[in-house]
Amino acid sequence: MSRFILSIMALLGAITVPAQMTPRSVLTTAPEKVLLTIDASTLLDMLDYYENGVARTVKNKAGENAVITEMTESTITLNTGAAHSITFAILPYGKSSVIMAVDRVDSPSTDAAVTFYDSRWNPLDSRKMLRFPTLADWTGKLSPDKMEEIENALPFLMVDARYNPATSTLTFTPQIGDYVSVENAGKVKDALAPQLDYVWSGKSFKPVKR
Repeated sequence: MSRFILSIMALLGAITVPAQMTPRSVLTTAPEKVLLTIDASTLLDMLDYYENGVARTVKNKAGENAVITEMTESTITLNTGAAHSITFAILPYGKSSVIMAVDRVDSPSTDAAVTFYDSRWNPLDSRKMLRFPTLADWTGKLSPDKMEEIENALPFLMVDARYNPATSTLTFTPQIGDYVSVENAGKVKDALAPQLDYVWSGKSFKPVKR
């Protein structure tokens, strides 16, 4: 009798253990607002093709090509259309995990946004997990006059972002594009760091000193 009771308790315990997130489960549960141009059935087709080693594109809702380009044990990256790609990364967070979405738009320079969600796709406060780099982070310490000169030459700064699951590193690279005048492009490029790296600590991304 006691063995039967123990078996039932073990079964109930197994039922209550939350399912572990995988790149497949993250992608198939992503809300429509995150992947506006791809419907659920198309996502399943993309996964089936990729997992069977077939590099085949499908059409999104706008008739553009979409394809999964990479999948690891903790990340999945897909091109959702002609000028948009997104990476979902599963990050350990205490005894659970969170989802990071790196959303990249080519316009034509690449501009990236980074957001965070819990396992149920509830938005998390991204500011607590990542302090997005400011211009001062890119330039380092400059004199007030020099900083003002760079600010005047650089009306805004687009930034690309890519995540490396092997090193838990999020790397930002500046995208100056063609919105900086020719005469200012050289000094702006010289003033900016070529990249900024942030490493996941288990609670947030910490900048790597350069």
